Amino acid sequence: MDFDNIKLVDIGNTNAKILYKKQIDILSANDFDDHDEFYYICVNKKINEKLKQNKQAINLEKYINIKTSYKGLGIDRKILCSYIEDGIIVDAGSAITIDVMDEKNHLGGYILPGIANCLKIYENISSVLKVDKIDPIMIDKLPDNTTDAISKAILKSVILMIKDVSKDKKIYFCGGDGLMISSYFENAIYKQDLIFDAMKKIIKENIC
Repeated sequence: MDFDNIKLVDIGNTNAKILYKKQIDILSANDFDDHDEFYYICVNKKINEKLKQNKQAINLEKYINIKTSYKGLGIDRKILCSYIEDGIIVDAGSAITIDVMDEKNHLGGYILPGIANCLKIYENISSVLKVDKIDPIMIDKLPDNTTDAISKAILKSVILMIKDVSKDKKIYFCGGDGLMISSYFENAIYKQDLIFDAMKKIIKENIC
């Protein structure tokens, strides 16, 4: 199958990411509307119901199966876990999910607020605590200003959580903040389109 001519769509609660002809485009999930044939996964229940009426939209969810006792594992996490058979998977987007795979078995995982949402929490506490964005910084030095205090608190909580579960396993990062967070780990692999690689694997094994 020529994947360059196949449209793959990952629909989240906020955005829809589209891979087509080696190019990734990002739209608001609510603005996504396509009548050409495409393969997709979707965590957005409202949009999922709408897509059931589109005969050109092929939902990959029914083809995904992993060994896990976790209840409520989202389709986006499932497909990544089906692709990475052994290692830690960190998807750093609106939420940061951390999943542990061990010899094709999903052992469990964590969900943290994404960095942008963490920053909103601080701003909601007080306008004095507003920080627009976080840049990579040294996290071991004790902060001496409010911006660093917030930035390091958010980053360190995420990094220490990942370190606690990763041990000597490879860590696979994706998502908008994945590249930045991965820079704190020596055993890290960052791939922006990891979820599309996982979708291609499902298609090859079940549909081609």
